[in-house]
Amino acid sequence: MDRQQRRVVRSGRADRGLHGRPIGAPTGAPRQRGTGRLDVLPGAGLMRRGFALLIALAAAIVAFQELTSQFAGGHAQVHMYDGHSAVPLVELHAQDLVWTLPALAAGVAVGAALMVASASRGGIAALRRFGLPGLGRDARARANGMTWGAVAVLAVHFTGKAFVVFPGGHNAVAVTLGSVLGIGTFRLHRHAIEHEAYRTFNLVAMLLAVGSLASMSITPTGAWWTHNFSTLGTSDDIAAACFNVAIVVSGAGMAAMAVSLTRAVAEPRFGARRGAITAMRVLIVLIGVCLMGVGLVPIDGATGLHNVAASGAAASFAVLCLGVQLWAKRLPRSLVVASYASIVIEVIAMVAYDGIGVFNLTVFEIVAFTLVFAWLIALVAITHASPQPTDAASRRHIVPARVTGPHAAVAAEGPRARTAARRHPPGGRIPRRTPRGPARTATLHDVHRALRRGGEGADEPPDAVPIG
Repeated sequence: MDRQQRRVVRSGRADRGLHGRPIGAPTGAPRQRGTGRLDVLPGAGLMRRGFALLIALAAAIVAFQELTSQFAGGHAQVHMYDGHSAVPLVELHAQDLVWTLPALAAGVAVGAALMVASASRGGIAALRRFGLPGLGRDARARANGMTWGAVAVLAVHFTGKAFVVFPGGHNAVAVTLGSVLGIGTFRLHRHAIEHEAYRTFNLVAMLLAVGSLASMSITPTGAWWTHNFSTLGTSDDIAAACFNVAIVVSGAGMAAMAVSLTRAVAEPRFGARRGAITAMRVLIVLIGVCLMGVGLVPIDGATGLHNVAASGAAASFAVLCLGVQLWAKRLPRSLVVASYASIVIEVIAMVAYDGIGVFNLTVFEIVAFTLVFAWLIALVAITHASPQPTDAASRRHIVPARVTGPHAAVAAEGPRARTAARRHPPGGRIPRRTPRGPARTATLHDVHRALRRGGEGADEPPDAVPIG
């Protein structure tokens, strides 16, 4: 072992950054966001496949309604709602069934695109073995953004009369909402695609949106938006089933994911307070259970119980947002701002509906639903995307050597400047190295100690010291 190696080993503390390892020594592969234990959700793959299948079925219903209404004279409208029950209006003709296959194909295409967009790394690797193109991050994010954009456009299309008062009519509103939602979800998906909790909950929110869309496309309730959003679930037919099943399954998915949605907040870097994570999870479960109640108890049945469920979801969400700075000490500022902004938007919507009557209950309910799911998606994306502590943070006890004199400026310029400084030092003189003392002082010390013992101890070998 030469002198330089001995100095590195014996200096120890100042040159070691992580538990005795010299700085620069490998410490294992860093945890990548989205692939660590924080993102593991038991049964997530099965859950995503189930939600994608239900979304594909709802998309097929929408496609069938549009195809038959455009090319078969509108025969798909098979009921009329008189306020109490649905009565036959126009029967579905046999020739309309020819559009079943194209509608199913459209649903399969939507489901397959969402499966690819929400697949894990292992799933993408398995698909690439078959040589399938377009499986990159941008392509998957584009599929997600296009789906959400189409949802916004079709939602405005099915409620076109509600947007007559806006400049440009429902067409301008559809283009605006579709573009904003499509681009926003594209960027979000590309940013958070590695987070399994996000990919799964994105499908939970999409199921509620597409299920409601399927109900809008075939509902016999007429201008349902003039009453309330829950009117979609009151017709006692397939349209009501689309809405009620979607909201029940989405609520169950939210409640089941309460732990996964908040797991990142429990990391030490956020400084979660005692009991705060449990409180957040309980509130999310309450929101999910209340949403299930909204779907299980239609508003035309036990109206009081239905309203209690809806109010419970709104109250739980309000507490979740208002206490954002109570749950943890160092939550990202963007999440705090989003939480308070959600409360402000909800209060403004409530005043506009109940106070001055700018819009009806339907708009308020849609705003409330959107805020809940958007905030939970933001919770996952922001907390998982916050920067992890670096190695430098764990080496705060190391004080770098201070460089003084004429070499300070050279040291700040980089390795090339330091090499040039060695060849051409300031003043034109190459300083001689000062001679160092004997390197094996520890070995000589052990020998002298053994000689001083005398008697039998003098014959014992000195303590073994590794030389190299």
